[in-house]
Amino acid sequence: MKQSITRGAALVVVLLAAFACLPLTAVTGARTSSAGYADESSESYRADRALEEGYGWGSPQVQMELRPSVPVDSAEATAVGRRLTDQVAHSPGVARALSWWTVKDKRLRSGDGRAVLLVARLTGDNARVEATAARLADRFGGQRFPFDITVTGRGLVNRDLAERSRQELLHAEQISVPLVALVLLFAFRTVVAAAVPLAIGVTSIAGTQIVLYGLTKVMEVSVFAPNIAVALALGLSVDYAMILVSRFREERAAGLDVQRAVGATLRTAGRTVLCSAAVVSLSLSVLLLFPIPFLRSLGAATVSVAVLAAITALVLVPLMLTAVGEHLERGPVPGLKHLTGQESAQRRSAWAAFTRWVPRRPVLALGAATAILVLLALPFARAEWGFIDERWLPSGSPQRAAAARVRAEFPLAAGVVPLVLLDRAPAGSTTAVRFAAALSKDPRVVSVSGPTGVFTDGRRLAGPSSAQAPEGASRPAGTWFEITSRLADPASGQAKNLVHDLRGLQVPGGARVAGETALLVDTEHLLGKVAFRAAGTIAAVTGLMLFVYLRSVFIPVKALATNLLSMTAGFGAMVFLFQEGHLAQWLGGTATTFTDPLLPPLMFCIVFGLSMDYEVFMVARIREEYLRTGDNRAAITTGLQRTGRLITASCLALIAAVAPLTLSSLAVMQLVGTVLIISIVVDATVVRCLLVPAAMSLAGRWNWWSPLDRGDSHAAGLSAAPTLQD
Repeated sequence: MKQSITRGAALVVVLLAAFACLPLTAVTGARTSSAGYADESSESYRADRALEEGYGWGSPQVQMELRPSVPVDSAEATAVGRRLTDQVAHSPGVARALSWWTVKDKRLRSGDGRAVLLVARLTGDNARVEATAARLADRFGGQRFPFDITVTGRGLVNRDLAERSRQELLHAEQISVPLVALVLLFAFRTVVAAAVPLAIGVTSIAGTQIVLYGLTKVMEVSVFAPNIAVALALGLSVDYAMILVSRFREERAAGLDVQRAVGATLRTAGRTVLCSAAVVSLSLSVLLLFPIPFLRSLGAATVSVAVLAAITALVLVPLMLTAVGEHLERGPVPGLKHLTGQESAQRRSAWAAFTRWVPRRPVLALGAATAILVLLALPFARAEWGFIDERWLPSGSPQRAAAARVRAEFPLAAGVVPLVLLDRAPAGSTTAVRFAAALSKDPRVVSVSGPTGVFTDGRRLAGPSSAQAPEGASRPAGTWFEITSRLADPASGQAKNLVHDLRGLQVPGGARVAGETALLVDTEHLLGKVAFRAAGTIAAVTGLMLFVYLRSVFIPVKALATNLLSMTAGFGAMVFLFQEGHLAQWLGGTATTFTDPLLPPLMFCIVFGLSMDYEVFMVARIREEYLRTGDNRAAITTGLQRTGRLITASCLALIAAVAPLTLSSLAVMQLVGTVLIISIVVDATVVRCLLVPAAMSLAGRWNWWSPLDRGDSHAAGLSAAPTLQD
């Protein structure tokens, strides 16, 4: 009795400490970054840095639309416009600012001639850029006679994305925890049994905040990492705790006392949780192979979460079961008493009939499941790649409306505008002039402008602009040009071809290209190169883990194949529901028109890990039954019956944990949440109920063959020569 009281007191202290850590959510969110989407070794990134450091220019992060109440070329508008441009240029954190009145670049004047664009390049890291952009918007935005000024640009769009993500993180836990509690009450039907996994989930959330806070001290952590990490922490920890509590109840129903039931639970379900967490962690760790801070930070965060969830469940659940195991069935939920402890006879009978049907008709089940998954994957073939911008904000966002208006009025903001850096051709040199003149003849190019002048159709129309090197900097050895093209979509194939052509131009020292399209080209090339290595790594490592744990050659191969198929539905959903907008409008947004290339590898690793979680749990139980009976078909049927209800409950708990992501105002979070939910549902139904048992039925005793068990035919589940029959 005293021992139970001591353990109970210790648990109370742990849970109170966990709740005390929850306020770290706000602190951690404030330390995250909305940058980190570029490979810092890529040509486009290095060219952009060189432009800023050596020339004081680059892709502008702030754009101000100035709409005067008098003609834009009037003396009054010109005087105030020049003074305003000078004030912006000399503001802290601004490298350079240009406007129509200072450089007479027609790209900085709207088509109707009634508005002018002021663009500014900011200095510092992304946090400083966002802060400077916000300060400029506060200082110069609004009415400033004779102008009505609207401030937008990448700096403010990123800030809006970051702020919305941080604010929604504070509300996500308030939504997900009650939803998970309802799922647990429905699954276990007693308050005490449901309270154990819920306590583990809350503790894991608190631990996640500590881990994320620590990660922000040593690396750049994406602003989206806390939202995703908290959802996974709650879902995985509750999942692991449910497996342990469910098995404990089985052992207790078999007549074991609390202590022996806890020991039996750890020997069976505990090993399953440990293997599942290892496989999930290894799957997520593949994100660390990508040299992009966004993916690496999410990899570090999610791996930490998976490990933490397993440790929390394996340490605290046995303690809690020891303390409250005698009272686990207390507090039956009103209205569910008639279902306490088991499914109704009708539901149990229907599920049992289904689990017997699949092994008897494996070819039909396998064909139907594969057809469904392939059909769901077809939209992914229409994927168009492009980076997250203001179109991923909700349709009612003021920042989105401002950015859209600037895009519509100014070609400089709307079209493809690569920046070309010539490292060995000084401004005004013969090489620079010839390069700009020749490039301006390209039918895709409207004009080429820079310190050497403005060129159109092979002729220089204006002399050198005022956009020279920053004050105090040594005169650079090269020069740069900003190209205004006739292409409207920076993510189009024509825009990418233009970047490739620019990089292939014959000029001393070569031409380095920066800008949105160049970064997209470099990112696609990198992901294509790393994806094969990442896929091979994840297949080899998880396959080896499953081989060691399940002592089978066929099951790891089958698991890799079925898990790849299970992800097809989510990938198709990215395109059909968000890129093409069939769901986005119902969630407060619009079609994104493209898919960010960083999202598929992120979703691949997360979904692959979660699929392996279900795989390990179900197949481990089937193997346990097979080793006990030696009957492959009966083992599959019994394994499905024993795990079906728990997998369903686990699926619902994980959906409840990630549901707040779908309620986000940001399309990127909606996409992550929706794809996770679709993938979870498809995996728990089509894959686990049809595909996996059908494949295992066709394989027969080959399921359990392993070269490690040659001397033990019973453990291997083999006679002298296995066949494809039961």
